[in-house]
Amino acid sequence: MERILLDECKNRVLYRIHSRNLAFGVFNITTKGFVGIREKFGHYFLFEEYHWGTGAPFGTVHPKEELEPMPEGMILEKCLGTVDKKTGRFVAFDKPVSQGGRGWYYIDTDNASEEIDPVTIPNNELFNWLKEKEGQYKL
Repeated sequence: MERILLDECKNRVLYRIHSRNLAFGVFNITTKGFVGIREKFGHYFLFEEYHWGTGAPFGTVHPKEELEPMPEGMILEKCLGTVDKKTGRFVAFDKPVSQGGRGWYYIDTDNASEEIDPVTIPNNELFNWLKEKEGQYKL
């Protein structure tokens, strides 16, 4: 199997790949990973695996063929952030909380709260584009 080396991979380009969980993925030069659609227990979601050139144990992707660049303006992220389910406000993790340890906080006020019910915002635009391309390039 012919493989494309890490330094030959192009940012924001779709590749046919061989990996544990993905058949296609868009290369992210920052993470040295490929974002694609993974299926697990009947659930489909965006997932990232890393180029084999990054080394074991996480480097599992062997890119085989460059296909096409992703559209301009499309965001190359698995999700578009995390919000509190109740308020819709953006939240993040890793703030000290009252009972010790780390917890969720509101980004706009920097206030931690144990009442936050976090949910991620899926990147539906990227997911739908990848789904279309998988259908187009499937062997």
